[in-house]
Amino acid sequence: MTLEFPISDGEADYVARRKQLRKQRRLRIFQRIWQLVFITGLTGGMLWVAMLPEWQLRSSNQIDVEGNKLLSKDTIRKSLPIQYPQSIFQIQPQAIASQLEASIPVSKVSVSRTIFPSKLTIQVQERLPVANSMRNGQQGFLDAEGIWMPAKVYPSNITKPNLVVLEPINRKLSQWSTLYRQVSQSQVKISQVDARDESNLILTTELGFVYFGTYKPSLFSTQLETLDRLRALPEKLKLSSFNYIDLSQPTNPVLEMNVPPKDKSSETKS
Repeated sequence: MTLEFPISDGEADYVARRKQLRKQRRLRIFQRIWQLVFITGLTGGMLWVAMLPEWQLRSSNQIDVEGNKLLSKDTIRKSLPIQYPQSIFQIQPQAIASQLEASIPVSKVSVSRTIFPSKLTIQVQERLPVANSMRNGQQGFLDAEGIWMPAKVYPSNITKPNLVVLEPINRKLSQWSTLYRQVSQSQVKISQVDARDESNLILTTELGFVYFGTYKPSLFSTQLETLDRLRALPEKLKLSSFNYIDLSQPTNPVLEMNVPPKDKSSETKS
């Protein structure tokens, strides 16, 4: 005798749902395996393409340098943190730009990649020396922004600036960019800026030493105008007859005269 147990509609739906869930689970597993195989194959293919000679930097000849005037292209190329051969896809333009800005006298660097043919283009904005300056016994230059650079980073045949700056030792040279702009526009030739004493800026000019007191940009413009009006002094006085000109109060300039020593023989006779 065979016993039959009829399956209710609810139980049939449950069994059907179980089969559908197992089918969906197998489909998801298959999709993940296919995605993994695809990604692995794509990555491997990209690595293979990247290692092809057509996509590599094999020498510095594949690097173009633009915007340089003082620094040679070879100097800039040798400063690049690149090991040859290297895939063009491994190059990090921002990292290279930061490295160059930290190692050579440039204020701005932009790096761009060309995939085919593989090459780099380096665009630089150099720091131009405007004054000679010594730091820690080392010869160097200042640019218009007051950034100091050792002379050895420039070519040995570079034309050195005519202006000399004596910088303070224990403090930063403040307001240099403004001071340099005013000095460079002066009608009186200035060969040296002595900023070691914060309370007295001293310039060596074609008229001799000039004291300006504490540097104040607005006052300094007036002082330079006064100095320009004193350019007739050498026609009336010998430069050796006075020590310096004091323009700390430009409305009342003071000429510190050089008093010659008295002749002892003449004193004895008298």
